[in-house]
Amino acid sequence: MSDRIAGYKVNCIGGLDTNRDLLSQPEIAPGSATQLINYEPSLSGGYRRISGFANDYGTVPGSGSVLGIAVAEGINDGIFACRAPTFGNTEYFYKWDVATDDWIAVTTPGSINMTGVKKVRFVDYNWGTPAMVIADGANPAAVYNGTTYTQITHANAPTDPKYLDVFKNHLFLAGDPAEPYNLYFSAPFNPTDFSPANGAGVINVGFDIVQIKQFRDALFIFGKNKIKRLSGTSIADFVITEITNNLGCLAPDSVIELAGNLIFLSPDGFRPIAGTDRIGDVELQTISKSIQFTTNAIISDIAAGDVDTDTITSIVVRTKSQFRFFTPENGVFGLLGGIRQTQQGFNFEYSQLFGIPASCGDSGFLGTEEYVLHGDSTGKVYRQETGTSFAGENILSVYQTPFYYFEDPTVRKNFYNISTFLRSEGSSSIAFSVIYDFDDTVGVFNPANFDITVTGTAAYYNEAVYDAVAIYDGNPSPVEKTNISGSGFSVAFKYVTEDSNASHTIQGFVLNYGVNDRR
Repeated sequence: MSDRIAGYKVNCIGGLDTNRDLLSQPEIAPGSATQLINYEPSLSGGYRRISGFANDYGTVPGSGSVLGIAVAEGINDGIFACRAPTFGNTEYFYKWDVATDDWIAVTTPGSINMTGVKKVRFVDYNWGTPAMVIADGANPAAVYNGTTYTQITHANAPTDPKYLDVFKNHLFLAGDPAEPYNLYFSAPFNPTDFSPANGAGVINVGFDIVQIKQFRDALFIFGKNKIKRLSGTSIADFVITEITNNLGCLAPDSVIELAGNLIFLSPDGFRPIAGTDRIGDVELQTISKSIQFTTNAIISDIAAGDVDTDTITSIVVRTKSQFRFFTPENGVFGLLGGIRQTQQGFNFEYSQLFGIPASCGDSGFLGTEEYVLHGDSTGKVYRQETGTSFAGENILSVYQTPFYYFEDPTVRKNFYNISTFLRSEGSSSIAFSVIYDFDDTVGVFNPANFDITVTGTAAYYNEAVYDAVAIYDGNPSPVEKTNISGSGFSVAFKYVTEDSNASHTIQGFVLNYGVNDRR
């Protein structure tokens, strides 16, 4: 007979954790998740089901996948895409025209070779006039200033560069298949001039370059097993120093800048290049230890050749301090990493993404509004962070807690009810499951699923709209109580949706339970 009634409170914090054992996780990280799909760290606390995406930008003309997307303020209407041409070999680069709501081809002189091109990359800059540079590993790099597309065919420039960035008013190019170890830089303020007499040059870095990225006062040069850094301001004082000789970058487009860090996928997970208190020093600590099991699966697929690293895409969502990591295959999980502030400081939390096959992507601000875009294998371009569906398809979301055993997993407990604290953005329905005894299939009977229904958000004075989802006297943060009478040695809870309803946030829950006498 139960004679000790207690309430157990859990705040949803910590994100996906696939690297702990059954007994330590509920004690060390009770608010973490053993499954977390299509949720994100909420800015208001808890786990929020992510917003949808919509095909706001139609289909880019051409054939095959969208190969590159750029968001570049100040150049035309700010959105660009590349796709292999269906016929001929000239039209592959397009700009989005807001007035006609359509893609317009940018005139590209000469022939464009799209054979073997898996990704087109961009960098934008402003040395007096906003412009961008394009590289794809099969053609000369090209400059586009909003009017003219100019290939960089200088005799001293690389023929087919793959990677590019701007640093100290120079254009840097690398990754030419014929000379993958060479790092080229242009004359200052002139991306098409590679004459040494004017301040241009080339450096053999000693390994095959897989990405270059400017960060603070240095240009970081990534290899598969090495990282170096270039510092200085011009050909007169450019210096390359070694960062590490036994660690590198597995996927070129996993390298992104977020919240004062340069993050990349290494052979043991995601790592940041972060400045330390020592001038000129960096640190390379792992930031994905909590999902080591999950990242190991991705790394194993890369090692086995099941995932082409050139097709991996990472996109930054700056307004949410997030990065999103995608592969182009449908039915394959991606990753979402977000920063949450806790009492211990700022920490990364992770979840898995499902149902977003992205062949490329980019994000940036046009005015004060952030645009998060991705393309797919059918040529369509989507805007993320909009709507409540994945381009008309339902969004699957899953959050499963650890198994809670309340100090002793060998003593049976009686469970009475659970109150889930939600933040609602509209009407929603959540399937709620109770799972006993570490999901043992022998002699354990779990109850049928419960339904948590939220009818709508609160309507505030002078803000309600007729026939909108807001409901007068509704509650934006409802507490939903579920009676779950049953017993077991441990218990876990799972929240699942698969619909196009409004997003919701699970902020935490309180479980009432009693402990039986030991037998």
